[in-house]
Amino acid sequence: MSSSAATTMKCAITGALSYSGRYLAASLLNKGHDVVNLSRRGVPIAQQPLSAPQARSLGTHRVRLDFSNVAAMARSLEGCDVLFSTYWVRFADRGGDNPHAIAAANCEILWEAAKLAGVQKIVMASHTRTSLESPFPYIAGKAKAEAALRNSGVNYAIVRPCGIFGDTAQESILMNNAAWVLRRSPLFLLAGDGSHKFQPVHVRDIAELMEELGTSRGTSGEEVDACGPDAPTSLELFTKLRDACGGLARVAPAGNLLSTSTITALTKPIDCLTGDTLLDADDLDLLTSGLTRANVADDPRIQARRSLFEWMEARGRDLGRNYVSSVERYYSN
Repeated sequence: MSSSAATTMKCAITGALSYSGRYLAASLLNKGHDVVNLSRRGVPIAQQPLSAPQARSLGTHRVRLDFSNVAAMARSLEGCDVLFSTYWVRFADRGGDNPHAIAAANCEILWEAAKLAGVQKIVMASHTRTSLESPFPYIAGKAKAEAALRNSGVNYAIVRPCGIFGDTAQESILMNNAAWVLRRSPLFLLAGDGSHKFQPVHVRDIAELMEELGTSRGTSGEEVDACGPDAPTSLELFTKLRDACGGLARVAPAGNLLSTSTITALTKPIDCLTGDTLLDADDLDLLTSGLTRANVADDPRIQARRSLFEWMEARGRDLGRNYVSSVERYYSN
């Protein structure tokens, strides 16, 4: 650990009671650092790994972000050494027009507030293989937020996940809800030929990476893939997931018979049943785009992280027993 990391810091985290932010907050608090929770959420999506007193304190003393008032945001960040940002918009239909562009603009305001407050470093959770020219508004929005961060004048680091799985089935929405379908449907259709790769990371690994980069306050410009060691094709992934959870569905590539939009439309009865959005409009297009894998495949740090396959084997019996609503997680409380 560097000398700058050995001192006690004051750290701001967007969503310190949500998913990756919760693990990051617990680790920092356990090391004696102070944490400011930048969030509307007052109750954690799950308590662990926070202690009950830690969760209560973060919920009681949370600071709501007001993107219309950069001066007020700067005041809320005064005294903070590091800002960890996991902020974004989950659903395209719940952020108004151009929600990802709005999220990128909000990030730029947050970076400005951090600079005004004297924050020494900003660590942003982005996405693998971003590009300003991307046809995906989510990816292009992330790229715009990155560009603003590079130009902010504040030391920065960017971590690049493409998906996250966690300690429990309930917090691993993507894997859990896919398993829920695999347990209940006779057929699980895959977009295209099923050869597209997906390389998610364990939540503890991305939290550890963000903490490592954030506590190295004297460095800047790190841009690192936050991916796990397993990069299965979609056919491999959902076949292994079916076997792990005990589902009976046939996992079959749709090939050229059905478009991604048609497959997405076939999931709408599930949305009506659950009140949720199982697949956003371009989720399958993104999965088949080649953007959901590490850019630097031979990074040795990737191979040292937790295995998705081992996690599925260990958690398989719990995956998909109950449906977990993204809408309730991100838009309630």
